[in-house]
Amino acid sequence: MYFEAKGRRVFATTGGKPFDNAKPTVIFLHGSALDHTFWGLHARFFAFRNYSVLAPDLPGHTNSEGPALESIEGIGEWLNDVVSTLAIGNISIVAHSQGCLNALEFASRYPDRVRSVSFIASGLATPVNGALIKSAEENPEAAIAMMVGWGFGSAGHLHQGTIPGNSMLTGGAKVMRRNVPDALAIDLKACNEYQNGKAAAMKITCPTQVILGANDKMAPRKAGLQLIEHLNGPESHIIPNCGHMVPQEAPDVSRQLLRDFIFANNPA
Repeated sequence: MYFEAKGRRVFATTGGKPFDNAKPTVIFLHGSALDHTFWGLHARFFAFRNYSVLAPDLPGHTNSEGPALESIEGIGEWLNDVVSTLAIGNISIVAHSQGCLNALEFASRYPDRVRSVSFIASGLATPVNGALIKSAEENPEAAIAMMVGWGFGSAGHLHQGTIPGNSMLTGGAKVMRRNVPDALAIDLKACNEYQNGKAAAMKITCPTQVILGANDKMAPRKAGLQLIEHLNGPESHIIPNCGHMVPQEAPDVSRQLLRDFIFANNPA
């Protein structure tokens, strides 16, 4: 669906069901240079179990009007504008990679709006290799190749996805190409410059969940463990034989973990 937040057109998928702000809502936040399609399987799962679902494209990404936002703090405020515009309550946030940093800012600033947060494949900070940022600005195809190469674990590289004939690497690259040159570089810079993760994590009061990939090269386990350390008693899981793109590499396991956690903390 399309709507406006602060005068800018925003697109979000609703998982195949009409959006109803009277229901508990699961908001899915995508990572750098990605979009709503990252969450297709998970969004549909919750939409067909009496939740409202909102998986927005960030400003300047795919179907949402730009420009892309240049800071994690700015995205946190934008997300509050979205929530206010749609009058959403009883929110569970599910976030991946950069989306986790955005969730940290939103949940720490507006704790009364959030019932639970699920952080997938991230830490308190996401420092970005300087060569990757330079490539994103000057040679986006090289940057995309780096990101899908580092991002996917063996399941992605060996084309072992759950959808027959589908390549996770090819699909990921296709989505990222929609968001160059601007959004890709801006996202990576925003991640690299974000320094408020520790303070934000300690302010979050709702139940939290952290799901990590054991073989993640983009957000190593050490970074995820630091996030766990600074949250208030989070539920935590490490999925074996999984890289950074956990929801796509291990969709059944991640869906079950999200289901159990959200059903318990924000029941429909």
